[in-house]
Amino acid sequence: MSITIRSTTKILCDRPGTSVEYAIDDIRRDLASVLKPGTEEGSPVCLVQTDLETEAYRISVADGSLCIEAGDDFGFIYGLYAFSRTVLGVKDLWFWNDQHFTQVDSIPLPDSFQLESTKSAVRYRGVFINDEVLLEHWQVENDPDLPWRLAFETIYRLGGNLVIPGSGQRGEPHLALARQMGLYINQHHACPLGARMFASAFPNLEPRWPEERDRFESLWREAINAQKGQKTLWTLGFRGQGDRPFWASDPRYTDDRDRGNILTEIIRRQYQLVQEAEPGAPCVVYLYGEVMDLYRKHLLSLPAGITKIWSDNGYGRMVSRRQENDDPRVPSMPDGHGNNGIYFHVSFYDLQAANHITPLTNDPRTISRELTEVLDHGGDQVWIINASNIKPHVYMLNLIASMWKAGGIDVRSETDQYLRRYYRCSNSRPLSKLLDLYYQAAVQYGPHWDQHAGEQYFNYVPRVLITQFLKNQESPSPELQWMSSGSCLAGQIHDFQTRIEPSVEPYRHLDTEVRREALTMELAGNVDGATLLRDNLGVAAGIYRHCSRASLLICKALTAASRGNYRSAFYLAGAAKEGYLKADQAMRSREHGKWQGFWSNDCLTDVKQSAWVCSSLMGYLRCLGDGPYFNSWKRDFTYPRDEQKVFVLTNMENHETDEQIYQAMKRVWEG
Repeated sequence: MSITIRSTTKILCDRPGTSVEYAIDDIRRDLASVLKPGTEEGSPVCLVQTDLETEAYRISVADGSLCIEAGDDFGFIYGLYAFSRTVLGVKDLWFWNDQHFTQVDSIPLPDSFQLESTKSAVRYRGVFINDEVLLEHWQVENDPDLPWRLAFETIYRLGGNLVIPGSGQRGEPHLALARQMGLYINQHHACPLGARMFASAFPNLEPRWPEERDRFESLWREAINAQKGQKTLWTLGFRGQGDRPFWASDPRYTDDRDRGNILTEIIRRQYQLVQEAEPGAPCVVYLYGEVMDLYRKHLLSLPAGITKIWSDNGYGRMVSRRQENDDPRVPSMPDGHGNNGIYFHVSFYDLQAANHITPLTNDPRTISRELTEVLDHGGDQVWIINASNIKPHVYMLNLIASMWKAGGIDVRSETDQYLRRYYRCSNSRPLSKLLDLYYQAAVQYGPHWDQHAGEQYFNYVPRVLITQFLKNQESPSPELQWMSSGSCLAGQIHDFQTRIEPSVEPYRHLDTEVRREALTMELAGNVDGATLLRDNLGVAAGIYRHCSRASLLICKALTAASRGNYRSAFYLAGAAKEGYLKADQAMRSREHGKWQGFWSNDCLTDVKQSAWVCSSLMGYLRCLGDGPYFNSWKRDFTYPRDEQKVFVLTNMENHETDEQIYQAMKRVWEG
């Protein structure tokens, strides 16, 4: 006998856990979104405890109801979201991609309806919500916690079971919610065991080992006791007071062997404490930065029961990350010995060239190949994906989630399904071409396939160049040795300009094509698809279009200034400032509905700060070229021609601001 799902359908469960109740609430919301209100009773959805293995579920029609069988809370949660996805049509990324629902009276299901889970390719899989500056300053329905609940829901919908709920101790306000929703909790590699920082607990003491062993252990025991008996994937390790090596604050340890011995001792002690409290509890060690270097040198000995977490470089390549000017590119592909996992970035913040507010600029086919190799090398125990503020990275998150569920995937096929699903288009080819244009436009700043620049490249490098110009016009910036081997500032400017100049036109073209396709979709009646395109790829295209051109203008401004042509330099710096403000506007103009204020706290890439730095350069150049009396440029660009050479008084009006002088130059030089 067939059954009918209606808005009145009840979800029946004898003894749901708190985490299952959260999922049930979500399904009730989905029922109200998809189905018209009515009084006729719908067939119930019954949750039935069985002996299925962990995380598994089975859905079928039985005795006039829809039966979801599972053996644990994870199974029920995945089963409920599978019902939402398959029967109600609520997509996994419904919230982030603004799915709109057309309500229907009812949804019939035949008695032959069946749905059964498949085992995931990765055991522990989830998201690190890191550098979450946009989420932290944004609310949904006037509730600052709701974005986080929706983020945790999204992890489940994508088949995940694990989260790091924020950056270190900044994540504590959301830790309780993540636990209530039943996700495994892992800790940031800078905050092992989730313990308080030594410097916070003992601000008047130096964080030294072994002198402060007892105090360190007291913090570890405190953290273990606070989390004992809960779903935790324990991070072991020892870093300095922040995301840096411990020897940065304790310079006594200059020898790699001594450093390795200290880390080995501490990790083994932490492992012992965890296992005493919770025998068999899963533990991980991040082979990140300096830790991987020591491990590769066989100077770090780890307990046999832990999972080694290998890390990419922030750009999707399994090699060590670049730190400041040091880029050793030590291979970090799992070694296949024991348990292995990965910490992988679709978003990264390095103050150099990464992507944070825009999607990863490396082609997803290269990312898929890299992750397939991870699985081939035994990296299937833990996948933690750094997704920062989620919204700019939903496409790549969806792709990676497909891999942690199924293993190898066909990227073209997955992309086609994604575009059809969320952009409501019958032909995904135009959108696929836009994605290809996005990857093709990216600046290749180094010889390796992963060295494609994100938006930070067009913001941090120009700010560093301007700062160095203001300090010393001859000497190269020491912060840019990773980018350029130039022996003078002019050489660094030239190297940067050479790399970015070819990207300006492709990014202009991309932005134009995105606008054209969005208009085409809108005229064809696909308003939702057009809006989503403008909100996602359109924002990224606008950022790159204006930031790439502004970066080029900065190079030209600094070059003109070094030759004493201060008027042109001032004007070019003003045009660059204008470009950065347009890039900021590309974000802010797409704040509508629930997205009001989403981009307001762009404080890491901070495009608007780039405009402010340009203002500082303008002021400096005006002092050089128009000072000390500041009436020459006023006369040349605001006075009629027949008055420009008449000097009775220096000026008859207040001096213009730098912006007013720039606008006057613009009127004269651009007509």
